[in-house]
Amino acid sequence: MALINKSDIEKLLNVQNNTKGALCISIYIPTHRAGHETLNGQNQTLFKNKLKEARALLSRHDVPEQEINAYMQPAEELLNDTGFWRHQAEGLAVFLTKGFSAHYTLPTTMPDVVYVLDQFYFTPILPILSQNGRFFILSLYRERIGFYEATIERIRQIDISAFAPESMNEALKFTIKGKDQDFHNSTTTVNGSNIVHGAGATKGDEEHDEVIEFIHEIDNSLQEILHNATEPLVLAGVDHYCALYRKFSKYKHIVPQHINLNETMAGMNPQTIHEKALEVVKPLMQQSHTDSLSRYENVAGTGVTSEDIATVAAEAVHGRVDTLFITPSNPVWGRYDAKSAVAEVHKDYQRGDDDLINLAAIKTLAQGGKVFVSSYNGLAEASEDGSSVKALFRY
Repeated sequence: MALINKSDIEKLLNVQNNTKGALCISIYIPTHRAGHETLNGQNQTLFKNKLKEARALLSRHDVPEQEINAYMQPAEELLNDTGFWRHQAEGLAVFLTKGFSAHYTLPTTMPDVVYVLDQFYFTPILPILSQNGRFFILSLYRERIGFYEATIERIRQIDISAFAPESMNEALKFTIKGKDQDFHNSTTTVNGSNIVHGAGATKGDEEHDEVIEFIHEIDNSLQEILHNATEPLVLAGVDHYCALYRKFSKYKHIVPQHINLNETMAGMNPQTIHEKALEVVKPLMQQSHTDSLSRYENVAGTGVTSEDIATVAAEAVHGRVDTLFITPSNPVWGRYDAKSAVAEVHKDYQRGDDDLINLAAIKTLAQGGKVFVSSYNGLAEASEDGSSVKALFRY
């Protein structure tokens, strides 16, 4: 199941930049994980309607019917993939252009929209890519290994069974079964005999080394999902396993505090995991946003900030935006002129336009800047003056 991240955005940008003259189709729909909506094919029906809308928009761009069919073929195949529609989350994003298609199942509700532009339209997924958007959870227990993608509002489990075992017991074939909490005790009683597990004991050393090897394998496997991600990772498990994972993992964004859950059906419920993880990660997100906003306010009006979207978009293209705050709004259509190095705002959409908010955010992310989606899930203040962007420049 594909998780969208900044590397995917870079790939999509590269595709659109190398398909000159081709249109870019961006389709977003809200979806359902389960229930009668899924059983009744509601997700598929909505997607089918979006495909009709995309065809109509392509036709308005004077695209011949044969070319329209070529554009839409991958989406039509997705529409007819029954298995695909059984495994949805809260939202779906599909990107199409000539000779290319990509789709992403998303952990937050998407709007019901289609855009046919000269560029892909990323604005609906900015909350996921923002600093206050998404985080990950890895649960490390003997009986169950789980990986989750989460936002402030939602959590969904990611299937990692293709490259990771479902439990440590399965992977390590422990001859002595017990609770995780017993792993680092000095002795464990089995059939009336005390077996030493402490430091220096052969059995303890053996299992300790096996766990470390297992930790390395899990970490290497998760790189297939995380790649160059920068979202926080919350560990769920007993102190021993979490300490080892934090010590040996190559991922640089593990949250310092882990959570310890009761390894029961109720304790391992995704909603329980989500609630406990939020207690750890939400204050960090709020603090990051508050600190960044304070930096902005301390220098506002001194020439290193702007709330003018045309100025912000142009500076983002130049790589000058350090931190960008976005308030959800309708598209602000306009265009960046490379010759004059300025951006202009248009009252109505014109062929070749981009949403300047979309442009500013993507350019900021691509060049290592921070993006916060203001008024998102209670993590930010609404803009009092109604402006859609606030930008702090690098210099």
